[in-house]
Amino acid sequence: MSEIVVAIDFSSCSVNATRSAVLFANAFDANITLVHVSKPGSDESVYPDTQDVHHKEAEKRLKEMVNDFGPMMKNEMRYRIREGKVYSEIVNEAKYNDAILLIAGTHGISGFEEYFIGSNAYRLVSLSPSPMISIRTMFQKKEIKKILFPIDSSRDTRQKTNFAAEVAQKLGAEIRVLGVYDTGIKEIRKKIKNYSQQVLQFFQKNGIKASADYAEGKKASGIILDYINIHDLDMVVMMSDKDSNTMIIGNEAQRVINHSPVPVLSIHPKETYSSSISLSGSG
Repeated sequence: MSEIVVAIDFSSCSVNATRSAVLFANAFDANITLVHVSKPGSDESVYPDTQDVHHKEAEKRLKEMVNDFGPMMKNEMRYRIREGKVYSEIVNEAKYNDAILLIAGTHGISGFEEYFIGSNAYRLVSLSPSPMISIRTMFQKKEIKKILFPIDSSRDTRQKTNFAAEVAQKLGAEIRVLGVYDTGIKEIRKKIKNYSQQVLQFFQKNGIKASADYAEGKKASGIILDYINIHDLDMVVMMSDKDSNTMIIGNEAQRVINHSPVPVLSIHPKETYSSSISLSGSG
């Protein structure tokens, strides 16, 4: 049975992410594991029972979430409490479960900790062994039927095609391929157009309703965000654009994750997932 891991800090963001996770779990016939990470206790603390109280409260809330969302699922929802660094423990749980997806709310703040503020979300995207979906609280749609698929001139831009096709098929969604023109150089613009047409044909060949469009601007993130805000879209699929020297995703990917009003599905340049669809000759 496939597994989806959802990061939980009990903020409205993580609760909203759980609601969306149920949609993906039902589409992929998968189970869900809710994961909360608590900070390690200290033997020298003057309040030795603090960690135990935190654990009991977290367990209580997780059980409540399972009771609330479990009945909406085809399969099973369970929970796990881990101790340590937030991003490393979430990643370890995804590895342990061989998760097909890692889902997390972004900008969550709760009484437990400032969870995905700062670098945690970026580290999760960079280190996740599986594709990751980041979701902001503002996203309240019950279905994902229109997926944005940006294409640039990078060698890796088409590697997200296989998994995006699988997601679209599972959800019964259509895909809008967007050629992102952030340069006036004719050779690069031609490459982007060719890439866009290649993936468009692939989607259509696999029975997915798809169309292509083109937009231009100074930066890729700005083009993508403007396009999302203008059109009625439900999700955007991005390459993680990881900086191999810092293990943190690049500025353009960060900006899309921070500001996208719709979920962002981030996929590593190297294939870290299995797919039933193959795009021969993809970058």
